[in-house]
Amino acid sequence: MPRKYKESTQGLPDRRSRLRVVLADDQTILRHGLRALLDAEPDMEVIGEARNVQDAVALSRRLLPDVVITDVPFSNGIEVQAISQLRRECAAARVLLLTAHICQECLRAATMAGVHGYILKHSPFEALLRAIRSEGSDFEHSDLPVRAVAKMRQPSEASAKAQIAEMTERERQVLIGVALGYSNKRIAGNLGRSVKTIEKHRFKMMHRLGLRNAAAATRYAMDNGLLHSNDGAPQPGPEHGLAEAASSP
Repeated sequence: MPRKYKESTQGLPDRRSRLRVVLADDQTILRHGLRALLDAEPDMEVIGEARNVQDAVALSRRLLPDVVITDVPFSNGIEVQAISQLRRECAAARVLLLTAHICQECLRAATMAGVHGYILKHSPFEALLRAIRSEGSDFEHSDLPVRAVAKMRQPSEASAKAQIAEMTERERQVLIGVALGYSNKRIAGNLGRSVKTIEKHRFKMMHRLGLRNAAAATRYAMDNGLLHSNDGAPQPGPEHGLAEAASSP
């Protein structure tokens, strides 16, 4: 190696010691911009890109990254559950959520899925770099309101159990469907009911549980063990309460 090149690379990490990063986001421009920024860091290299968390699972299984940076549509329960799958199959990787969502429901769903860091997209770039370089296993967050974090940690198991006990079986089935990201039409097809009937059950269920949107329904279902997985997303069927006899009301 020429003397000049040796001098210019002194103090820089060997390529093999760099943190290997996988990016997962449905916005191509954002991925490319973030890749350029991270590749400019002497101790990091982006080794792969994916459009969503599910694709990131397969990519990470093959590339074995140190860090996976992703966003997730919280209205899609299957995508949220894919984070849990990523944590199981790539246990050595740190999973960082880089998102614009700041609601309590989203924060709680992310922590339940097992992310290592929750970084808002409007945070300084240095906040993301710190999260990538961190060696801790505890949950970290950046620029999140203290009130939101504190509220997320408040125990509510007793009230949740009472709410679930008061739900009708139909409301429970609709909740699971909403949490999985299914449309009213798909839930109606799974249950053999009309879309209008499902819309009524959905409204009553959301009102009863105080849930404002699908993201809140996903978080609630995950928190209370209503979603099950077997190395993947749950599928509709009798064991999940998404199918039943046509004679049911």
